[in-house]
Amino acid sequence: MKFAAAMLAATLIAAPAIAQEIPSITGTWKGQSDGLSKKDGWITGPVTLVVSEQRGRSFKARITYASPKGGEQNEDIVGTLTPDGKSVFLAGDDGIHIAVLQGTTLDACYLEPGDDDGLAVCARLQKQP
Repeated sequence: MKFAAAMLAATLIAAPAIAQEIPSITGTWKGQSDGLSKKDGWITGPVTLVVSEQRGRSFKARITYASPKGGEQNEDIVGTLTPDGKSVFLAGDDGIHIAVLQGTTLDACYLEPGDDDGLAVCARLQKQP
C-alpha cells in the first residue's frame, strides 16, 4: 500500500503542469445583432467590437452598434475572459455583455435592465483577418 501511494505521489510530482493558454482576442470582430427593447421594439443591425488592448485575460474595447433611432452608437467597454478562456464578460455604461468564445467566433448577448427600457440583444461576431 505504501508503495502504491509513493508511486502515485511520484507520478503527480513528475507530471508537467498543464498551462491554460489565454486566447488573444485583440482585433476587430463583426457581425449582426438582433434583439428587443421594451422602449424601442425590435432591434437589428451591424455590430463591431474592436479590442484594442489585452493584458492577460482582461482587455479594453470599443463597441459600435446600430441605434434604434437610426445611425450608430459607440461605447468604450472593459472585459475579461474566464480562466478556461471560453466565456467572456464585458461591462459598459449601462449593462453587461456575456459571451462565449469558440475560436474565431464570439457569440455575445447584451442585457440592460430597466423598468421602461429593458433590453436584450444577441450577436454572432466573427474575428476579422
